[in-house]
Amino acid sequence: MKRKVLLGVGVVALIIGGWLISTVVAAGAFRSITPHGLTECRRLELGGSEDVVLDRERGRVFISSQDFRHREASGDVFLYEPGGGGAPTKVPRDGPPSFHPHGMGLFEDERGARLFVVNHPTPLESQVEIFEVREGPSLHHLESVALPAFASLNEVAPVGPRQFYVTVDAGTKAESFGRVLETFLRLPLAGVGYFDGTTSRFVVTGLRYANGLATDGDLVFVSETTGRALHAYRRAADGTLTRLSTATADAGLDNISVDGSGELWIGAHPNMLAFLSHAKDPSAHSPSAVLRAKVDKTTGALTLSEMAVDDGSLLSGSSVAQPIGGRLLLGTVFEHALDCALPR
Repeated sequence: MKRKVLLGVGVVALIIGGWLISTVVAAGAFRSITPHGLTECRRLELGGSEDVVLDRERGRVFISSQDFRHREASGDVFLYEPGGGGAPTKVPRDGPPSFHPHGMGLFEDERGARLFVVNHPTPLESQVEIFEVREGPSLHHLESVALPAFASLNEVAPVGPRQFYVTVDAGTKAESFGRVLETFLRLPLAGVGYFDGTTSRFVVTGLRYANGLATDGDLVFVSETTGRALHAYRRAADGTLTRLSTATADAGLDNISVDGSGELWIGAHPNMLAFLSHAKDPSAHSPSAVLRAKVDKTTGALTLSEMAVDDGSLLSGSSVAQPIGGRLLLGTVFEHALDCALPR
């Protein structure tokens, strides 16, 4: 009996040890970092620059700024013109007093532009704010869309004046033990939600920390952070998504931007354990990476390549990379942004 007990304990220990090794490897803890690709960079002082949205027609970007280490202070949306030498400027807005912006998306039609912003009014709540972009510019709040069926929102991609997709980055509530288990066990409980202007529903499930989200015509792109993958989907008229292809990466993928030629640029975390340390301690560097994906518009096939890497001394915790006018604007979850030459 004792021998059987010891054998059982040994098997359990092997399983736990194997899981721990697998988790550490998947998080990129042993990856070698050789900085390259980021040149002619100018630092933009912001208390967080988690997401960047391109206003292509006017050659400017909106930046989502929130100090996620100190949530007692509300966040803001900033406007910036890359390469111009100026500093980002705060965009005046009305709307909810508790404003903690995360992912953003811009929708334009003949009636004008609307900025969609994921807002976390409290650490346990998520909703989407819809703003009209007025001259100046300024943001006039139109409505708040609560989506109680989704545990935690991250990014938003509008496809109509009130219609949008959202990444639901977890299936468990923030600050719960379930969230800890989901994150470290890399459980596939995340997905993509769709709001048709009246009701919401999941259109993709089974993802591991769904994060970045972007659209290009009838194609929809979604990134996984702990799943380290990029997916391409075809969008139907009713919002349903059909997966076309998947590309895996050697990093945890964050936000997705689409350039003028339809290629994707993605901020990424080569070492996710270092990123967790950086979240707690600003002096702990977290490596950053920029990936580019070429897209076959017919089949949705994705080809990923690494465009730039930093060891964290220049940029820690890269969350987004947006090309504009021969420059590349890089944002981070907790810190400043960078305006750099576009890597080739």
